[in-house]
Amino acid sequence: MTAPRPAPFVERDSAIWWDAVARHELHCARCDDCGAWRWPVRALCARCGSLAWSSTPVSGRGTVASWVVNRHDFGGAVPSPSTVVLVRLAEQDDLLMPGAWSGPADGAGLAVDLPVAVGFLDVPAVDDTPGFTLCTWRSA
Repeated sequence: MTAPRPAPFVERDSAIWWDAVARHELHCARCDDCGAWRWPVRALCARCGSLAWSSTPVSGRGTVASWVVNRHDFGGAVPSPSTVVLVRLAEQDDLLMPGAWSGPADGAGLAVDLPVAVGFLDVPAVDDTPGFTLCTWRSA
């Protein structure tokens, strides 16, 4: 028997991001004062200290910065192996976002600076676990 995949924990600061992902849109916070991007959402801009920001769509393009191949069995909730990539988004050099790799489960073919594009995985509701959407990355 496989366990349902755990749903993400959505709290006040990340809710707007998860809502966009559910619509298959990739957004990041952008400082209303200096224009710097920030992810994950946080109250204070690291560049100028402003508290003002807006949820703004991003291109969904980037390059692989790093990855990890997970071979741990989580009771069947996540396939094993599975690969998570860390993507440097095109909008800003220090804007890094993780997500599931939609290529080979063992990460074969991954390389630093490999161009990638975002995709979305709709995880259906199972029993008492609500459905949700995750970001995935594929070779571009």
